[in-house]
Amino acid sequence: MILGRLPGPRQAPLLWGSGILSAGLLVWMNLGFATPFADLTGGRPMPDLDIETTGQSMLSLLSLLEGRTEAAELLRAMHFGPDLVLPASLGLSIVLLMRGLAPGAGLYGRPAERLLPMLLAVPIAYSVVDYAENVVSLLLFPPSSPAPGSASLLAEALSWLTRVKFAALFIAGILVLRLAFGPKPASDG
Repeated sequence: MILGRLPGPRQAPLLWGSGILSAGLLVWMNLGFATPFADLTGGRPMPDLDIETTGQSMLSLLSLLEGRTEAAELLRAMHFGPDLVLPASLGLSIVLLMRGLAPGAGLYGRPAERLLPMLLAVPIAYSVVDYAENVVSLLLFPPSSPAPGSASLLAEALSWLTRVKFAALFIAGILVLRLAFGPKPASDG
């Protein structure tokens, strides 16, 4: 069982602290920013949370936010608030969780500890892509005012970064579950 293989909060305060911080930041983002943003934009989701977004829908949101300064300010505040810390906190939490679960676990018939450097690349990639997504969003949406050609490139990049972010997060989650509940490695003997 996963909880039996992980140390408690006193033995691993960084793991538990980063996990609790990540959960709190996600709640804050959803209740304090995503819900009011949807109210201000007629039900539009925040670009960071919309996996089905396209470059065209980002340009449409850009046009909408140019006329709704409260929504644009809310999006910007989210990037300089909880989303400034969340990628690092969540990435750290997943890295520490993988490191704690890898000893004694197996992936594809091999001991997971041997694959740990490759496994850890996934949550690290998630964090890097999430920060890149935030930067592109800040460059695209008001108060920034990119030229039309730049706006199109930024909108397309933002839609792809959002998809890659969620893919990396999903893959990291699957790997954690596999480490926790998957088969033990084949014996080397």
